[in-house]
Formats: sequence, C-alpha cells, structure tokens
Amino acid sequence: MAEGSFRCVTCTGDHGWCCPCLITSHRSLPFHQIQCWDNKCFQDVTLADQGYIWYLGHGGEPCPSQTGPLPQDTTPVTIVHSSGVFTHYVLGCHCPGSNPQHLQLLRAGLFPASSTRPKTVFTFEVLDHFLIDALECKTSARSFFEKLTRLTNNAFPDTVPDQYRELMRVSRQWRDLKNRKWFGFGHDSESGPGPGDLALFCPSCPQPGINMPLCWEQKYERQVNYLLLAEENNSQAVADAITQSRLVRLVQ
Repeated sequence: MAEGSFRCVTCTGDHGWCCPCLITSHRSLPFHQIQCWDNKCFQDVTLADQGYIWYLGHGGEPCPSQTGPLPQDTTPVTIVHSSGVFTHYVLGCHCPGSNPQHLQLLRAGLFPASSTRPKTVFTFEVLDHFLIDALECKTSARSFFEKLTRLTNNAFPDTVPDQYRELMRVSRQWRDLKNRKWFGFGHDSESGPGPGDLALFCPSCPQPGINMPLCWEQKYERQVNYLLLAEENNSQAVADAITQSRLVRLVQ
C-alpha cells in the first residue's frame, strides 16, 4: 500500500492520499489546494506537478482517439479562478467532428482569452465574481486581480502570472455577452441589438402611456418645462424651476 503523503486543505475532513489516489479523487476538482509531507512539514504543491491532466469532452476521461504520450505541442494553460491562479495541462477531444478547442473550453465553463490556441482562460465563476465585486464593492480590476494573486501565493505574489490585461479584455466581453443574453440576443439570433435595445427600462422616468396619461401636455402644462429640462439632463434647472413655481404659488 502506498503512503498517503498528500492532503487537500480545500476538501472537508481528514484525508491522506497517495499520488494516484490524489489524481483520481480530484479529477473534477482542479482548483483545490494540495500539500505534500516532506518528512518535516507539509509543503504546497500543485496538481499539475503530480501529473494531473484536465481532459475535455469525456467526463474527465482521456479521449479514446488520443493514444500514447502527450502531444509534443502540449503546453500548460493558465486558469484564473475565484480562489486563485492555477496552471494545468488541458487536453481537448480529438474525435472526428469534435468542436474547436475554444468551444470545448466554453462548454467546460472556461472563457478563453483568445480563440486561437488559447493559453489563458477564466472560469465563468471568477468573471461573475468580478462583476459583482465591481458593482457592490466598487473594486477595480487591478485590486481584484491583486486579491487573486494573494490567494494564490501570499508570501511571494510576484511569482504569480500577471493576467491583469487579459482580465480587463475578457471581463468586457463577458459583460457584453451577458447583456445580450438577458435582452434576448444570445440564442443564435440573426439580428444584432440596435440603438437602445440593451438599455434597461426605467419605471421612474416619465413615459406617456405607461406611467402618465397620453394627454399629459394639456393636463399638466406646468410639468412640460420640467420634462424638457429633465431630457436635457439639467437637474439644477429642474430644481430652480420647481422652486420658482412654488414661490409664484405662495405669492398668489
């Protein structure tokens, strides 16, 4: 029986694995943090260093069309996740009629930074996490990626690959794709969004026939100027007009 010298600090419970059992148990858990006992203490190691390979298209199993050793052009892929930055060997499906590599990555929940031989990918989870952080916490892209760097290696963050520029580009693409999907343009629609098609409906804005009568110009003559000023985005002029109207009523 092999010695259980590996442990996972992300998994719950007290576990000890040998190297083959570690790879098998973490076939679908590529973002867990692994440590190895060196007869003195536990040292941080990576799954990739232990021989882990992320296979796409066959439920974590190697593609039956791929036999023999790894292809010579196989290079590690940098994967940015909400728990840190990881490096893995990722092999796609090579069966006849299989999708291109970037589409296989998307099916696996990985957004590639480029469509031709991608070497950097972002998980859907980290992209959603960044959008929520930017919305609620006003976190900049630089601060968000620095946090991921610290989560990866708090002692030596300079050793973590800097994917800040890729995060800026991919997050903009992700935000646009999410907006298109929410407004009905993300399901193989032939026509793209036109002017105003991605704008949110505002129930507070005055809109004839929706939250105000169609004959509002005759019924509310005093509000005509207010609406024109509001359309010009001149809030100070609207406030001045309302104040002047109140003064006139007081005098009367």
